[in-house]
Amino acid sequence: WACLRSPRSRMTEAGLLVVGKKISVPLKDASVRAHISGYLVGLESTLKYTNEGGDPIEVVFRFPLEESFAVVGLEAVLGGRKIKAEIREKEEARQMYDDAIASGSSAALAEEKTGDIFSVSLGNLPPKADAELHLKMVGELPIDAEGAVRFALPSVLKPRYTPSGSTDPLEKVGGADARDQVQQASAPAVFSFQLEVASSGVSSVTSPTHGEEVQTETKGGVIHLSLCDKPLQKDLVVLVHRKQPHEPWAMVENGDESVEKDSMMQGPVVMLNFFPEFSSSRAACEFVFVVDRSGSMGGAFIKSASETLVLFLKSIPPGCHFNIIGFGSSYQSLFPESVPYNQKNLDKAVQHAEHLQADLGGTELLAPLKYVFKQKALSGLPRQVFVLTDGSVSNTNACIEEVKRNAGSARCFTFGIGSGASTALVKGLARAGNGTSEFIQSGERLQPKVIRSLKQALQPSVTDLKISFTGIPSGLSVTQAPTQPPTVFNGEKTVMYAILKGQAQLFSPVDCIATLKGQMLDKLVEFSVPFQLPGTSPTFSLPILHHLAAKSLIKGWEEEGHSKKTDIIKLSISASVVSSHTAFIAIDEEQNKPIQGAMKTWDIKADMLELDSIGFSSACFAAPPPGAMLRSRAKKSGGFRFGGLNLLGKAKKKSKAPPPRSYEAMAAPVLCSSLDRASSDSDDEEGLGASLEMECESAPMPALSRSKAAPSKPTKAKPSGTLTSIISLQQAEGSWKLDEALAQALGKKLKELESACPVKCDDSGTRTIWATTLALEFLKAKLSSQEDEWELIAMKAEMWLSQQTLPAGADFKAAAKKCF
Repeated sequence: WACLRSPRSRMTEAGLLVVGKKISVPLKDASVRAHISGYLVGLESTLKYTNEGGDPIEVVFRFPLEESFAVVGLEAVLGGRKIKAEIREKEEARQMYDDAIASGSSAALAEEKTGDIFSVSLGNLPPKADAELHLKMVGELPIDAEGAVRFALPSVLKPRYTPSGSTDPLEKVGGADARDQVQQASAPAVFSFQLEVASSGVSSVTSPTHGEEVQTETKGGVIHLSLCDKPLQKDLVVLVHRKQPHEPWAMVENGDESVEKDSMMQGPVVMLNFFPEFSSSRAACEFVFVVDRSGSMGGAFIKSASETLVLFLKSIPPGCHFNIIGFGSSYQSLFPESVPYNQKNLDKAVQHAEHLQADLGGTELLAPLKYVFKQKALSGLPRQVFVLTDGSVSNTNACIEEVKRNAGSARCFTFGIGSGASTALVKGLARAGNGTSEFIQSGERLQPKVIRSLKQALQPSVTDLKISFTGIPSGLSVTQAPTQPPTVFNGEKTVMYAILKGQAQLFSPVDCIATLKGQMLDKLVEFSVPFQLPGTSPTFSLPILHHLAAKSLIKGWEEEGHSKKTDIIKLSISASVVSSHTAFIAIDEEQNKPIQGAMKTWDIKADMLELDSIGFSSACFAAPPPGAMLRSRAKKSGGFRFGGLNLLGKAKKKSKAPPPRSYEAMAAPVLCSSLDRASSDSDDEEGLGASLEMECESAPMPALSRSKAAPSKPTKAKPSGTLTSIISLQQAEGSWKLDEALAQALGKKLKELESACPVKCDDSGTRTIWATTLALEFLKAKLSSQEDEWELIAMKAEMWLSQQTLPAGADFKAAAKKCF
C-alpha cells in the first residue's frame, strides 16, 4: 500500500499519470479497512479500476505486505457480478489466468512475489468498464518496546538491489523486449484508511507516525480511527495501549464441522500467548554491528542508523568485545577483528558512527554476513550480530539461509530503518538467528527499541524448547504451530498455536493447560497458559485463528525448503491461505460474449523510490507534490466484518488542509540522470536518539560511488534531549567526568555541583566518583519514567562505583539526592 510518488510525473487531473504522458492510470482508488481486537487484526483492501480507453487492458499492481499477514480471500466484481476466487497451485492458477485471457474472459490473479511483496493482476477489463478487487487479510500483532500493541501498514515499496545470480521481484512485467507494449506507471496505494479498535481493555490509541493527522472517535465500545481525507505518504504505525499488556492468555476458536474430516478447519484452534518471566544473569558478549551504507540508505535513513548505532555503543556493558561492519556493494570493517570495549576503542567507534555515510553503492548483505560468521569465535563471549538495514535486497532467502546455518554459534538481531524496510528480510533474519526484530519509523523513538534488543542479546539462550498439553480430551490429537517453538525472551510475548483434530464429544467445558519448557544454562524454565474447550470466544466472520495457525505452519515449512511443497499446497488450499506455491484465481465465466480487441498491459507499482543505473542499482529519493494525490472519500458498503463489527463506517468530513507547497519546494535531491533539478536543501541534523523525521522531507542524498554527483560533506549528529546528552557523556567504563558539559545536561552550574560535594573536590578520582553519583541520582529523580532506557547505563555506572574506594565518612548518594 503506498504513498505512490513519481518524481517525473505531474498531475493535471485526478489520479497519477503515466510517466511522461497524460494518460490516466486505470487504478483509480485503493482503500484499506481494518479492525483490531486484542492482538489480532483483520484487513480488507479494495482496489477500484476504470478502463477509460478504447481497448481491453490488463493491470498488474504490486504492493508491499507485512510478511506475517495471511492473505485469506479475494473477491472480484466484474461487470456487476461478484466472483469469489479460489486457491490453486501457482502454476495451475497462472495457466488458468492465461487461458481465460486468451479466450476473451475477464480474470484476476493474486500471488506472492516474495514474502512481503504481493501482486494482483486483472486481465481483459473491457473498454469503459469498471472493476473492483477485494483482498482479505488477517494477522497477529506484536507488542512494541514500550508495551503497546503495534499495527504497521507498509506504504512504500522500495526497489530491491539485485546481486548477480538472484531475481528481482519487481522486474518489469514483460521483460526488456516488451517495454514498448507494456505501460509502466506508479500508482496510488492507499487513498483512504479506516481502523476500528475494540476498546475493551484499551487505555488509548495513538499514531507516532501521523500524530494530529489521525482522527479518532469512540462509539459503542469501538474506537474509530481514520485518515480518509488524505492518502498515506509514509508507513503508518498505530499503537494500541492496553491496560494490562503482558498477561498470558489463550483464545479458542471452534472449528467448522461441515468441512471434510481430515481438514484442520474442522477442529478447534487455540492461540497461546506466553509472557515468560525468569531471572537471568547478563553475561559479556561479542557484539558485531552490520550497518547498511548502500545508496538507498541516503538522507534520514543513514541518520537514523547513525543514532541507533551510537546508542548501542554507549549501552554496551564492560567486559564485551565489538566491531562495526559497513556494507554496500562492498563491505568495510572498522577493526580487523572484534576489539575490547574500552574508552579508546569506544571513542573511535562513536566518531565513526557519527559520520556514517550512505556511500558504499548497492546492497550486498550476503558477503558481509559470511565474513562475520567466518571470524574466529572469542572464548567465553557469545556472538551477537546486529543488522541495521532498510532491507532493499532481492536475495532475501540466501541471506536468511546464511544466518540459519550459523545460528548455533551466533544470534542475529535486526533493525528495519525507515519506510519500505523489507519485513521478510528483517523478520526472517531475526527468526533464523534466534533473535528479535525492530522497526524504526518516522516519529518513533529509538531508545526503547535499542535498549530492549540489547537486553535480549545479553540474556542467555533458552534451548531445547518443547510444548506439552494436559487435559486434552481423549480422541483429540494436537499439532503445534510453528513446528519449532520460537525463541523466548524474558517478558516478551511468544505466540504458538494448537491445532486439534479428531472426534470428542464435550458435554461440559474442559480445562486444559499448555506448558512451554526449556533449558537456560543449567536450569529448567517453564511457562504455562490455561485454556478451556470448547471455545467460548466471540465468533468472527472469518476463522481467523485457523488462518493464522495455517500461516504459521506454512511459513515454517517454506523455510525448510522444497521438501514440504506438497504439504504447503495441500494446507494452503484447504485453509484458504495463499502461500509461495499457490495463488488466488477468479474467472468471469458468465460473460455473454468474449471481449474483443488487442489487450494492452499496465505494470503498476506502489513506489516512492525509483532505480536508476549509475554503475549499479541505486535508489533515487524524491518527495512528491503532496497536493497532486487523488483525494477520495470512502463510500458506504457492506464489507469485511471482524468480531461482529462492520469495518466500513461513514467517511469523516474533509478537514481543511493548508495549501500544498510547490513540487519544486518539496523535492529532495535526486540522483537520476534524467532529472535536471538542482539541490538546494539544507542539512538539518537532529540529535542522537531523537525521533526519525519523515524520510522524504528534503533529506540530503549522499553521493553514490561511480556517480558524477559531488560528494556530500560528512556531518556529525548533535545530541539533543536530556537523556541522550547524559548517555553521550558516559565513559566506556561507566563513569562520568565532572565538567561543564555534564553540569549543563543536569541543569546546574559547575561551581554549584562542585560546592555540593561532601568532600573536597580537587582531585580527578573524587571528581569522577562525585560526577557519576550525580548522574545516577539525576536519572532516578528526574527521568524515572524512562528507566527502561537508562537501566543498562545505570548498571554500568553502579558496577564502576562498586569498584572504587570512597572517602571515609562521605555519603555521596545522600549529597547527590539533595541536588535534585
